[in-house]
Amino acid sequence: MEFMLGCNYWDKKHGIDMWRDFDLEGIKKDVKMLEDIGIKYMRVFPNWRDFQPFYKVYAYQGQEKGYCDYNEQPLTNVQGIDYQQIENFKQFAAVCEEHGIKLVVSILTGWMSGRLYLPRGLEGKNALYDPEVLMWASRFIKGFVEGVKDCKNIVMWDLGNESNCLGAVNNAYEAYVWLTYVRNAIYAADPTRPISSGMHGLAPYVGNWWIQHQGEIVDYLTPHSYASPSVNNDFEPINQMRTTLLATAQCMYYEDLSGKPTILQEQGTFSQAFANADIAADYGRINILSSFVHGVKGWMWWCGANHSELMQPPYCHGMMERDLSLFTPDDKPRPIAHTMKEMRELIESLPFEELPKRDIDAVCVLTSSQETRQERWNCASASFVLGKQAGIEVSFAVADNKAEVVSIPDSDLYILPCIAGWEVMNQYAFKKVYEKVADGATLYISYNGGDFFHFEEYTGLRSNGIVRSRTSHTASFDFGDVEYKCEQELLVESVGAQPLVYNEDGNIVLSCFNYGKGRVFFLNMPLESTLAETYGAYADDYYKIYQFFTDKAISTKIVTTPHPDLSVTQHKVDDSRYVIAAVNYSDKDLNGEFAVTDGWKLTPIAGSTDCVGHCNAAFYYADKL
Repeated sequence: MEFMLGCNYWDKKHGIDMWRDFDLEGIKKDVKMLEDIGIKYMRVFPNWRDFQPFYKVYAYQGQEKGYCDYNEQPLTNVQGIDYQQIENFKQFAAVCEEHGIKLVVSILTGWMSGRLYLPRGLEGKNALYDPEVLMWASRFIKGFVEGVKDCKNIVMWDLGNESNCLGAVNNAYEAYVWLTYVRNAIYAADPTRPISSGMHGLAPYVGNWWIQHQGEIVDYLTPHSYASPSVNNDFEPINQMRTTLLATAQCMYYEDLSGKPTILQEQGTFSQAFANADIAADYGRINILSSFVHGVKGWMWWCGANHSELMQPPYCHGMMERDLSLFTPDDKPRPIAHTMKEMRELIESLPFEELPKRDIDAVCVLTSSQETRQERWNCASASFVLGKQAGIEVSFAVADNKAEVVSIPDSDLYILPCIAGWEVMNQYAFKKVYEKVADGATLYISYNGGDFFHFEEYTGLRSNGIVRSRTSHTASFDFGDVEYKCEQELLVESVGAQPLVYNEDGNIVLSCFNYGKGRVFFLNMPLESTLAETYGAYADDYYKIYQFFTDKAISTKIVTTPHPDLSVTQHKVDDSRYVIAAVNYSDKDLNGEFAVTDGWKLTPIAGSTDCVGHCNAAFYYADKL
């Protein structure tokens, strides 16, 4: 599949009102500018308010008297569709096709940039489960899809735009029903195209919108990953480690837990206050390349056209999401536009359309006691980043007691970050992990107060009690002292484990225990959840804690580097050839200092072995001699 590099689009002159005030000549100008900078894909939005323009008529004492259009004329079709808007969309699609641009269409666009856009007849109703809304939504989907599906450059339907913002649901089952209802309505009208989620803010078995349910229902999941506090990605500048990597981590999180591929469907910098134009271009470049390397199927910038001069809602309501365009107000390409064109040319020049899947070294198992969306994401994202810095590739699984299916992939290395609470994890999954350890796998556990049965047998440690401790401790690692805090701290002594690190009170902080043919590393602190909430955490040496238990995985690598901000992934072509991708997640150019295993030769495909530029990547073949 071709990498879908593109942008989201509302026209420059009218923004979200582009269908209400349809300006074909202005659109032609926008689209030509986008073609000139190499845009080949656009995600576009039929505003629900404008394509199904009806409202309800009321009479004596509020009695309902049927429906009419916005001009108070009787509806001309049962779907309430404005067929002039269908023609407008087809003209728009034809312009895009003429300029070589393919479309992802977010059908049920009733939410956009902080405001609801429902037909007037549905205002005030819950758009996710009110029966009348659902009836009209089904009619709209049928009328719209059947009206435009002959446009050849539509390559994918999208459920809508962040549709979980349309209203509140009471539980995951209501969310599931809505997803299924809308997906089935689209599929009934056109079974020939894939359907993507269009959703933001999902979680595995936490909250109401579950990643696993999305994977069941749609063909692609679509993180909208910004440098945002919603994913704890606003701690560092956007061209430094964490902020450069967490969008990729979120895509892998969605993909591993759903079983479906992802598209990074929205990304931007909110405003110029977040970063200047050059840094925004760095942010775009690293995320395009990282997405491509990790098998994400596409990347889209928000937004194509400039909206900074618009004054109508929603632009008058806030100062973010107004200056995220590829062009200045006077239509000059910003640095991000030049970067996107360069990335398109680079990707198209590679001798492969997409990379083989990267080799995975470890499975991060998320547990039942991570009860909020943020807690679970904190543990997952920190494990992903620390793994990268330590030189391994991490995938995700969930051992939650809410899970309909408990499935733990086979691995030689398992990571259980920040176990806490009374349940900790599903016991069938726990048993599977320890069976793998007995057969030779390595297990790493970090502790955040969780109950743990057969503790001595499984860790080689004896507990002398748990204490609540909010004071700081210092652990003396060989790379330096680490300060940490524990809500709950285990007081432990060895009954078979090898103590590796102590704190200032003489309590064991890190130990290694031989269990069967494998090893269990136990870290007596909540490392991952702490780092996820700490400014500058990934600029320090915390990743070296992971290097205690990643030694076996590292020994299998064809190519390694000592730089924690330079990720090296290997992608198997066949037994004698791999593609090696080196991605620099920092704002500094880095000398690769690559170590190549004896018997292998490294040959550049794109880039140099001497240096990988800041927020950039290089590609190589590794061939067996």
